Amino acid sequence: MAITLRPLTPAFGAKITGVDLRDLDEVGFRTIQEAFEEYSLLLFPAQELDDPAQIDFTSRFGPLEKTYPNIGNNFRTGYVACMTNLDEHGKLLAEEDPRVQVRIGQRFWHTDSSFKRVPATASLLHARVLPPEGGETEFASMRVAYESLSEDQRKALDGLKAVHHYAYSRRHMDVDLTDQKTDDALPPVPQALIRQNPTNGRKNIYVSGHASHIQNMDDAEGRLLLDELMALCTRPEFTYSHSWSLNDLIMYDNRTLLHRARSYDITRYPRILHRTTLAGSGPAV
Repeated sequence: MAITLRPLTPAFGAKITGVDLRDLDEVGFRTIQEAFEEYSLLLFPAQELDDPAQIDFTSRFGPLEKTYPNIGNNFRTGYVACMTNLDEHGKLLAEEDPRVQVRIGQRFWHTDSSFKRVPATASLLHARVLPPEGGETEFASMRVAYESLSEDQRKALDGLKAVHHYAYSRRHMDVDLTDQKTDDALPPVPQALIRQNPTNGRKNIYVSGHASHIQNMDDAEGRLLLDELMALCTRPEFTYSHSWSLNDLIMYDNRTLLHRARSYDITRYPRILHRTTLAGSGPAV
């Protein structure tokens, strides 16, 4: 069966069928690789992957990023992050449990690893267990948002850098979800406010819920600019909401897309997504 590609929205995203990612030849991989650069988000339905298969597919694009040990992953590190509301015995966690609070914290718009000196290139989420309702994931294109700006607006953003900090986003929660060890390991880092895709040359805004302020700008003025850009990037015409089906795999470009989780009855229904992350190739400054 030939690979078939169908756009998910007029702005970005594509659904790819006719492929088994466990048995993908080089021609098929190149087709997917080119589609990723063009569409930013790829949906592969009905992919029965275990962790080794997910790692194998991700690693075809380049080196993987290891998870940083934190309360959300029981301070474990590895190439697969288990995004779940279950404990190690398969029991539902209480809402006040810090591990659940980490999942709730993922309901703000963000890009994965923007708080690292070298941000992640892409993340791949595979649906293993799903609630009967809710729990969608929303994506927003910072590339399409940038392309909606006037030339003068684009020039005004050139050269600006936003400071991203893991602790900044985590301390907006009701529970403090960071500690001194994490603060020391993940200090604030500047990232260019405008990024450019090295493959196709297209530019995009680069903001995130991890961004606290604009470097060398008055704090209030910088905060206002970040909020305005976030509002622009997440306008309905620049977004896609995905309702998960079992064994869906979604690959999304952290360089160009924001994403957030949507709510569901987190203390009633189990949910398990496994994430692998494609490491970045250089600082975004």
